[in-house]
Amino acid sequence: MGARFKASLREEWLKYLIVAVLSVALWSMAFGLYHAPRSDEKIEVFFAGTVKDRSFEKVAAGAFSELRKVEIASADPSANTFAHKYELVAFNGSDVVILPESVAQGTYCKDSYLEQEPCGEMFYQEGVAYGVYLPSAAKEALGAYFDFGEERYVVLIPGSSVNAGVLTDHAFAFEKWLVGYVQA
Repeated sequence: MGARFKASLREEWLKYLIVAVLSVALWSMAFGLYHAPRSDEKIEVFFAGTVKDRSFEKVAAGAFSELRKVEIASADPSANTFAHKYELVAFNGSDVVILPESVAQGTYCKDSYLEQEPCGEMFYQEGVAYGVYLPSAAKEALGAYFDFGEERYVVLIPGSSVNAGVLTDHAFAFEKWLVGYVQA
């Protein structure tokens, strides 16, 4: 190394460090964005409760060849911040929503969720099917991943979901898979 470079390194080492760190960060960010799954290759799930085991995300993604990623967002219905997170995340960023029956009944579904064709015991509001009840066998099997309360749970599909007819029908397929889920 030249004497000039060594002197510069000793005096301005912080600039070299910043350039190196920024280069690595930009490379990682660009690589991550390039390889990130498209919106039609992932399912966003909102669960009203506590997630016990995040390995469900891998199990669910592995059940569908067309999905690269399943992500779960959750919020405790008894928390003060639940209403805000429910409105922000469930209605605007989710493909599938799993709610206790009381929360589903307290929601004006016409403005938020899609009408559905029968695929099990349906959840109705004002005579329209907006969701499907999670059967007890599926709830019990999914209990390894989710902390369900004593209430019945409903699976709904938000109208904002890109995977509910806008780009794909993955949200409906995912809902049917959840309702029929029985751990092997």
